[in-house]
Amino acid sequence: MPIRRTKDGRWRYRHVVQKPDGTRERINGSAPTHINTKVAAERAMLDHIERVLHPERVPTRKEMPTFAEWFKGRFWKEWVIGRKNKPTEVRSKDIIYKNHLKPRFGEMPLDEITTSEVAQFRADLVAQELSEKRINNVLAVLSKPLKYAVDCEVIAKAPRIGMFKVERPEIVAWDFEQYARLLRAAKAEGEDWYAAVCLCGEAGLRVGEVKALRWREDVDMVAKTITINLQTRNKQTTTPKGRTRRTVPMTTSLHECLKRMSTIREGLVVRNLDGSAKGDGQSDWVIARICRRASLPVRYWHVLRHTFGTHAALFGVNPWRLQTWMGHKRIDETMLYVHVAEAHAREWPEPVHEAALSEIDPDRRIVAMLGARGKTVAKPSSTENENAAISAA
Repeated sequence: MPIRRTKDGRWRYRHVVQKPDGTRERINGSAPTHINTKVAAERAMLDHIERVLHPERVPTRKEMPTFAEWFKGRFWKEWVIGRKNKPTEVRSKDIIYKNHLKPRFGEMPLDEITTSEVAQFRADLVAQELSEKRINNVLAVLSKPLKYAVDCEVIAKAPRIGMFKVERPEIVAWDFEQYARLLRAAKAEGEDWYAAVCLCGEAGLRVGEVKALRWREDVDMVAKTITINLQTRNKQTTTPKGRTRRTVPMTTSLHECLKRMSTIREGLVVRNLDGSAKGDGQSDWVIARICRRASLPVRYWHVLRHTFGTHAALFGVNPWRLQTWMGHKRIDETMLYVHVAEAHAREWPEPVHEAALSEIDPDRRIVAMLGARGKTVAKPSSTENENAAISAA
């Protein structure tokens, strides 16, 4: 039999080819490493026979690029740059490539990166005690250039990657009383940072969207709406996550906050004294200080966005409306807030109850209830109690 399966599990072929001049040549080989099947072995044998009988027809095989040449060459130019990946995506891919992929696969030809090699790599990442989410991120960056190489017909087949099934962590949000304390602490920090907290907690903006928000182009004080067109991260301004523009109604608290700001309504809404955008480290440091001032655990800006979504779901917002306000691409992202609200139902504070009775329109009713959360009676923090005791003395 010219094709058989050997003890090591490989499909191999062995055959004798008679040339046109009457001479014979013995040939042997195996199926490609990444396609170990009988059919692949048969195809490899027929190709081998063709090369023996008609050597003049065999084209010169192009040299297979290494993973490093492919990743930083065509893939980087045509996929990362050509498809306009966001700066945060570019930075993430570059870090993962330098720290994990280049040391392991950099010098390997693309067709030698097999499922077995990937499985060993994944096992090594597990041995380094990386989280499953981090391992999945690394494997995703490995998968994209290999699949693109298949699309470009550089390799015949990409290896199986085998991601871990990771359950998304439950959303963390402030409760009503904690949110009221946070707003009071933010007021003491200054009007610009109070506005930033309100934009995140009252309209669900991401901190990068807050830094890029402009008075003239994005804020409509008459219609009481905020339009999110841009975001700023790592000192680079781009379109928002998901590349989707969205418009969010202002709550009464947010409208009053913006109306009372002393800055001229030109340029950025939240800005430094010279008009420049707030820095990433600067904003993280300030929100940590606001949390400590409110005697709350230190949590960063995105928890305020989660708070907006969770409270809106608690108040019974239409999920499709919430999806629009949050700027989600898929409804299953929005439903996470609905599930959290169902699992952790809370009684509404009295100001929220009163706001619910003041509006008939469903969307306006939700906005009114969200705006009333700041009127919740917030328990004074330990620092405020100490200051009160000193004043009384």
